[in-house]
Amino acid sequence: MIALSFGTGALDAATYLGMDRVFGANMTGNVILIGLSIAASDHVPLTGPLAALGGFAAGSWLLGLILRRFPPRGQTDTALLSVFWVAAAGMLAVTTTLFLLPTGEALIHAVTFIIGLLMGCQAIAARRVGIPDVSTVVITSTLSLLLSEAGRFWGGASTTATMRRLAAVLSMFLGAVAGAFLLHLALWAALLVPTAILLCAAAAFTARRTAKKKSAGSSKTLVSA
Repeated sequence: MIALSFGTGALDAATYLGMDRVFGANMTGNVILIGLSIAASDHVPLTGPLAALGGFAAGSWLLGLILRRFPPRGQTDTALLSVFWVAAAGMLAVTTTLFLLPTGEALIHAVTFIIGLLMGCQAIAARRVGIPDVSTVVITSTLSLLLSEAGRFWGGASTTATMRRLAAVLSMFLGAVAGAFLLHLALWAALLVPTAILLCAAAAFTARRTAKKKSAGSSKTLVSA
């Protein structure tokens, strides 16, 4: 989840600096941009933030409906595993498309919608994983809790919680720095960071599930013996 936060930072840097000032994952920023654009600001885009927000809403709503039909069972979550693979495949398709095709306005808006949709899916999946204070797409509440509850003195948060919150904030910051630097090479190069991290996350969840299946199989064999 910390690695996914790093990828989100790189993604938002790439989309804001390289895709007409739109946030691919941070919907708070897009809501503000839409409001500024409606207020007749000629320097703030409207289509891009609307596309990202629409994609995020669609992805969150659709995935929410699907996951409610497949609650977690035992120690494995097949539905969650599928979500990470779909999100990784989607980002890989987006990155490949931007690498192969010229980046016209229509393509950028279409890609913005798809990225928003995939980030909506990632946010719902991260919530299902259930690690406190690590949503992977926003750190405002995490930062406020980090600063207000830092340290165990006077009833503050545990050291584990403080370190987790700090890691979430720093990872997104460092991801943004990495994304901005890679954008000097190309937009697709910056988007390759969240793509690779999603692929690694999907592979990690797959390996974890396989290990648990083997462990369960070994336990059953021992019991039978």
